[in-house]
Amino acid sequence: MSGPKAFRIVTRAEIIAICQRNLARLDAAIESWTSAGRRNGTIEQKDIDKVIVRRDELRRLLEADRFIELQKQVAAEIAFLQADSGRRVERAAEMAARSNRELRRSKAAAEALLQRLQALKVEIPANIQSELSGLAASSERLEAAMAKALLLLPSKAAPDSATDRQRELASRLGAGERRVTLQEWIAGQAQGMEDPALGRVDALLGELRGLGIDPSPFSDRVALMEAEAPARRSLIADSLLLDLAAAVKDGRAKARLADELRARRAELSVMKSAEAPSLVTEIEEALASPLPSNGQELVKRADVLIEEEFKAMAAAERRRAVLEGLASLGYEVSEGMATAWVQNGQIVIRKAATPGYGVELLGGSRSDLLQVRAVGIGSSAEARDAKRDHDIETIWCGEFDRLKGLVAKAGGNVTMEFARPVGQFPLKFVPDPGASQEAEVVERSHRARPISPPH
Repeated sequence: MSGPKAFRIVTRAEIIAICQRNLARLDAAIESWTSAGRRNGTIEQKDIDKVIVRRDELRRLLEADRFIELQKQVAAEIAFLQADSGRRVERAAEMAARSNRELRRSKAAAEALLQRLQALKVEIPANIQSELSGLAASSERLEAAMAKALLLLPSKAAPDSATDRQRELASRLGAGERRVTLQEWIAGQAQGMEDPALGRVDALLGELRGLGIDPSPFSDRVALMEAEAPARRSLIADSLLLDLAAAVKDGRAKARLADELRARRAELSVMKSAEAPSLVTEIEEALASPLPSNGQELVKRADVLIEEEFKAMAAAERRRAVLEGLASLGYEVSEGMATAWVQNGQIVIRKAATPGYGVELLGGSRSDLLQVRAVGIGSSAEARDAKRDHDIETIWCGEFDRLKGLVAKAGGNVTMEFARPVGQFPLKFVPDPGASQEAEVVERSHRARPISPPH
């Protein structure tokens, strides 16, 4: 099959560029994973160190030319980091929700204990009373106040089954076991007080915190809901839950957008175009802004710039690989041919060993599909040797196989789209490219020659 051919080339430079883009996206994924983990307190330095070691191992695959393995493993590593980050955010949300529930239980138990002491007319120190009244800002302070208040209960004031245990708990509190044992007691007191609506609110508030969003704008509404009687809470909860769900949805979208911006910034950092640095600066400004309005527009602009630069680089490398290969095969490749190929969409290259013949190259500027065929140089009206034309096409078949081998040796590969048999189409004739160039030089010299003044 040595007639006209259509083929695609992937060069070593293009493969390396793809791998570098993948590694850049991995760096962005590590940045997002680290940022979320530190914000939520769910990762330690040893976790980060392991990820960095793994990243460095993948970079060494590029140095070892293990390109396919690198691309597969980078994709798997990015997927792992994204999933792991999601799990850590969920864990942080659960911790925040549990903290809310524990504080609410502590407040309910403290209020019940205060009412019990007041009903028994027990004299309560002012500092303990203020803590039990809800002025304490944390579960820990409430628990400490309750531990002291339990000691004020007279023996006959509490059920016999609970008095000894309560005193034991209070006593053990001072021995460093306060939190666990007292929480068990609080949980026992708060059984039956849990409200499903409050549980859903806690979950959404926890997710907001996990996403790095300040939930304080909802604090007043949550406090109002907690103060309502259980029968009325559902009425308030519906509106609050809708707004919280909307805030969580918006927070997830912003987190995804931030990840996308980081990925584009990382890819742009390995680009060489003049526009890339300024776009990187815009992306950094958007990432630093709490409410960037142009995030999606920046992503689209970055995608266009990255794709255009990558395609231009890949096309240039494909042309370079073909021209260098043909030069190695004895074709007359000169400086400027790559530019002429781009400008004209095609180029004809002669070979000194086969005068009157050459190869025509087409395509490659707007797509990765290249076309090549053996051609006769001159006029089709001239007398031709049909057998010689046939032999030239056959010779070109072997030379094209050698060209494929040269590309492969340089680290690339050639994929055939189609190839026509020798003689299926008449040999194409093209004007002598050398004659055209000479005529152009002459024409330029005439245009540049000054006009002599009349005598």
